[in-house]
Amino acid sequence: MGRAAGESVGVRSILADPAVGSVVAVALVMMVGVGLVLPVLPLYARSFGVGYGGVGILIGAYGLARLGADLAAGLVVDRIGERRAAAVGLASLAVFALATGLAPSFPVAVACWAAAGVGSAVVFAALYSHLLRAVPGERMARTLSIFYGSFNAGVIAGGFLGGVLAHHLGLAAPLLFDAGLAALAAILCLRLLPALASPTAVGPVGARGLRGLGGLLRTPGLLTVAAANLAYMWMVAAVFDTLVPLFAQDELGMSTVGIGVVFAVALAAEFAVLYPAGAAADRHGRRAVLIPALAALAAATCVLGLASTPLVFGVLIALLGIASGVAGVPPGAMLADVAVPGQAGASVGVFRFFGDLGFTLGPLAAGFASSAVGFGAAFVLASVPTAVALALVARAPETMRPPPA
Repeated sequence: MGRAAGESVGVRSILADPAVGSVVAVALVMMVGVGLVLPVLPLYARSFGVGYGGVGILIGAYGLARLGADLAAGLVVDRIGERRAAAVGLASLAVFALATGLAPSFPVAVACWAAAGVGSAVVFAALYSHLLRAVPGERMARTLSIFYGSFNAGVIAGGFLGGVLAHHLGLAAPLLFDAGLAALAAILCLRLLPALASPTAVGPVGARGLRGLGGLLRTPGLLTVAAANLAYMWMVAAVFDTLVPLFAQDELGMSTVGIGVVFAVALAAEFAVLYPAGAAADRHGRRAVLIPALAALAAATCVLGLASTPLVFGVLIALLGIASGVAGVPPGAMLADVAVPGQAGASVGVFRFFGDLGFTLGPLAAGFASSAVGFGAAFVLASVPTAVALALVARAPETMRPPPA
């Protein structure tokens, strides 16, 4: 009976819950700003006269800073609450995105973009923790698919606009507009996001801070979930954020507007499959969805470097978007399945730490690989973490618990 009731819950019912609808609204505004920046950030780095390695350094600095802040961000969320933590993180992101766009030199741009990454770590820890504590497990994958859908809707809206802004106002313009949208998201967060009750049992991690994370890592299934997130975020940063815009411009001769269109195509395809993937993961289990999706994601990544025209590239990007949309939903739902009660923030911190490890190393590896062995081989190398995650998930047991009677 619990399963039937869970399956009858649709998008409108999920969004009608203020604990979910407010998070989606904040994330949507924030991700429009992110979408403005993503298509042109590698080109902004190149405007300082750096090579492909420098591009990887700028993109990787954001992920490296998030990586260093993730574990502490989760503990901060457990201490001060999701609403205040998200607002502080968004305000920080606004300030340092503005500073990045106004940077007089490449080192200053790298430092400011890294500081923006710290703010991002706090925001995402807060939003994920809020959903983990507020949403029942039997609808978690569908809720996360809507949450991720707000990412895609925002990035789709921002992606094309970012290319247009860069074309007409310069490569720094998307960063300046991103700062304004992050400030708006901080205001919305304070006004809309409901405050959840403090956890009744923080547990050993909350009591001992970072020293207690070793015990959390021994939670069954958590490392497998973290490895899947590492592989997925590696793909996002190495392929979408680094190789795709560089390959499109340098090998296919596409303009910034054309690159923005390519990003919109990929994210539209991803958006279309998010909710069906979440529904399938809630109904059939997380592994049944994640295993074939990871296999398709690895294959789609490998063939991107074979594109010889913008049209072929756009088709391959759409296929990659479908695979990434299906593969992106189950890891977060698996985290909710295995998270330690009373330690939502710390569990999210571990999950985000591994994801940002991939987000940091991915563009560095992609930037140097494209210089050393060319784009074709760089795309193939970027698929290796996905293949490793596929092997780990295939060996792991199902994490989804039976719904309540």
